[in-house]
Amino acid sequence: MFEEINFPGQHEGEAIILFLRRHWFIFFMRLLFIIISIAGLIIIYFAFLFFNNNFQESAFFNLLLFGESLATLFVWNFFFILWLDFYLDAWIVTNERIINIEQRGFFRRNISELKLTKIQDVTSEIIGVIPTLFNYGNIYVQTAGEKERFTFFQIPDPNKVKNIIVQLQEKERLSEERELGEIIRGKG
Repeated sequence: MFEEINFPGQHEGEAIILFLRRHWFIFFMRLLFIIISIAGLIIIYFAFLFFNNNFQESAFFNLLLFGESLATLFVWNFFFILWLDFYLDAWIVTNERIINIEQRGFFRRNISELKLTKIQDVTSEIIGVIPTLFNYGNIYVQTAGEKERFTFFQIPDPNKVKNIIVQLQEKERLSEERELGEIIRGKG
């Protein structure tokens, strides 16, 4: 299913089970703020033209255009940051580990990984009416490792993802126990 997706550091024979991003509704709500900002800028421009017939000939017209252009630049920049945050934040679940990729601003990225055998507990959480209707929420993966808690923020279908992670973790644990048993019996 995810054969076309590869990532740096992918192990030989490691298969991607899930590739997750935040739910589309989260980006849509942030995009709604951008659309309202642009509509506000347009309303301000036409309000000045409507209430003052000679406004285009006044000295303040150039100041208004400069302010509107500057505000448009900030809104566009804010949109670009929101898109980067949405698109580049990802969680990859493979048959061996979980990889958490977090983009912070333009030039900062944190990548953490967790072996499935280090998982102690997996919890899914859906809080609120809108998350329940659109079926998105958070997943918390408790570990024994250096980073004690992995959090998947606002992902689609968190209960299904939690069940997949638990199944993969159990499968990996049984495989590790089988290998250890073979080593102890002298077959390894």
